[in-house]
Amino acid sequence: MRKHLVFILICLSTLICFAQQVEVKRYDFIDLSKDTIAYYGNSKNTFNALFDKFRSMITYGQRQINILHLGDSHLQADLMSGETRKNFQSFFPGLEGSRGMVSTYMKSRPDSYKITYSSNWSSLNFLSNTNAENKGLWGVGVYTNTSRESISINVNNKNPIKYDFNSFRVYHSELPKNDNLKIKNTNIAYQETYNKKEGYTEFLLSDYVSSIEIEVIKEGNDNFYIYGFYFQNGNSGVVYNVAGVNGARASHYNNAELFHSQLKSLDFDFIIISLGTNDTYEPGGENTFEKELLTLVKNIRKQYPYIPILLTTPTETWWHRRRINPRMAQTIKIINSVAEQGSCAVLDLYNIFGGYNSAKKMQSNNLMQKDLIHLTAEGYVLAGDLIYNALWQEIDKNLPLK
Repeated sequence: MRKHLVFILICLSTLICFAQQVEVKRYDFIDLSKDTIAYYGNSKNTFNALFDKFRSMITYGQRQINILHLGDSHLQADLMSGETRKNFQSFFPGLEGSRGMVSTYMKSRPDSYKITYSSNWSSLNFLSNTNAENKGLWGVGVYTNTSRESISINVNNKNPIKYDFNSFRVYHSELPKNDNLKIKNTNIAYQETYNKKEGYTEFLLSDYVSSIEIEVIKEGNDNFYIYGFYFQNGNSGVVYNVAGVNGARASHYNNAELFHSQLKSLDFDFIIISLGTNDTYEPGGENTFEKELLTLVKNIRKQYPYIPILLTTPTETWWHRRRINPRMAQTIKIINSVAEQGSCAVLDLYNIFGGYNSAKKMQSNNLMQKDLIHLTAEGYVLAGDLIYNALWQEIDKNLPLK
């Protein structure tokens, strides 16, 4: 018992040295005092349960915390979310976690894996395609109708965190009786399980690998869809998953017919929603945004009744670079209203970054691109650090020995 207590005390003293808010560059128009979580409705209770999980993970180092960050083009390149992930997966030794969800993007590859496709795959997303076969949590997909095609997945060794894996899931459309999804050319023993109900095939490997090739073998000429991948290595820590599609609105997720089953199958502990930029960009969008965002929250609650949900507000945008989007103030009010109705918390990036008339200031400081909608890489890294700092501030309050 005494040895166990000494171990815990060593871990907590180490935590003081490692886990803390990250330093961010200061700008005179950015108000870091507002980088705090605001709780609405009964959200504090759900977040306290999340912080208890963090306390347990940090103290004993024996669990994963599975986070989903859901959004639009601000997340597609995984710059903002990637920074938050990096901070969570390096905040304490031995808690690196797993990579989790990886999308099928063919043109812009994720930073942690390189994915290459054989010649007869096509890509699509849930904005441009109305086929129900392509509407899922990832918001994107690839498909083929030829008899034999393959996908190679390799860990990107340039990433500071090594995401070797010993199990992974491929989420896909239904496999007809004589069709097959298998690992190609491997000396690693593995167990394969097709979960028809939840729409994925899971591969459990006998060892950790840094690359894998999967093969689809089909008899017919119907389309076979792959929606996304989920990689696991069993390491304790935060698994920070991201789903973001350029142009996405809350309504797109509400209309994604596979969204709910895929969401439930991944057993999330915490969900962050970063929407609003596209929802209210054009006139009239503000009239439907509240209903759609609240519907999204309610749909999530059907799968996870007590899950903590954090809504982030978008930074200021300009309408077609002509003037400040006049619907920004209404967008922020809507997000706060949905948080109250849906018992969510809010991180107000809009006001942290300076609120009204801040976009031009961000642009002149290399934080926003010329379109006055999207942030630069530097801007997204800062936003990712601000999300992490706001959350860590709350987690830190709930740690023992303070």
